[in-house]
Amino acid sequence: MTTDSYSRHSEAYAAVRGLRTDRWEESLTRTLLSTVRGQIAERAAPPPRGARWRLLDVGAGSGRDLLRFAKESDVAPTALDNAPGLVRQLRALATAHGLPARSVIEGEMRDLSSLSSATFHCVRNHASLHHLPVVAPGHGADVAIAESRRVLVAGGVLYVLVRAGAGLTVIDTREGLGPRVFQLFSPELLTSLLERHRFRVLRVQPLDSKRGGETLRWVFCLAVSV
Repeated sequence: MTTDSYSRHSEAYAAVRGLRTDRWEESLTRTLLSTVRGQIAERAAPPPRGARWRLLDVGAGSGRDLLRFAKESDVAPTALDNAPGLVRQLRALATAHGLPARSVIEGEMRDLSSLSSATFHCVRNHASLHHLPVVAPGHGADVAIAESRRVLVAGGVLYVLVRAGAGLTVIDTREGLGPRVFQLFSPELLTSLLERHRFRVLRVQPLDSKRGGETLRWVFCLAVSV
């Protein structure tokens, strides 16, 4: 249902999100970049094979963040999404901005089999993981986190931003995007999910943002593969 909603409303989604990050999101981006660069500089993660380290943006949406990371001279971003409508937009955007065709992949966060193990210094999951339920190892969000761990280098950084709360629910955010499934997270639930897949949590914290006069509650986390 969620994939279909994003695909059918892909143009509305792009219009709502735009191509510029909010100030609070940009702050998270700078924190992420600093953390990955620190891991490499301190040799806690291996150096990249070329001039750029690789970042996988899971649930890349309209491509706003793909363009943002492509501006960094040391980052090679790859956008992944499973909604066909959004993938078409991502590919058109990548072509228009001169990014390589391999910058966009159509795929599901629970199946990254098209990507080799230990090839990314960062996996970014910005408001995407919360569309999968936390059920048990081998199911739902656990599979997505296991796949993220597999494609990360040792010492690689996982970024997660999810909606805060408790339980599994369906939410219509009243943005013309239709109803979508949301797994709501507490800091404790997110921490336990990551730790059972061999991540060491560096920071986990609640955050608030404003959207259309509404306060949205989030949980933000940075972790490293160990």
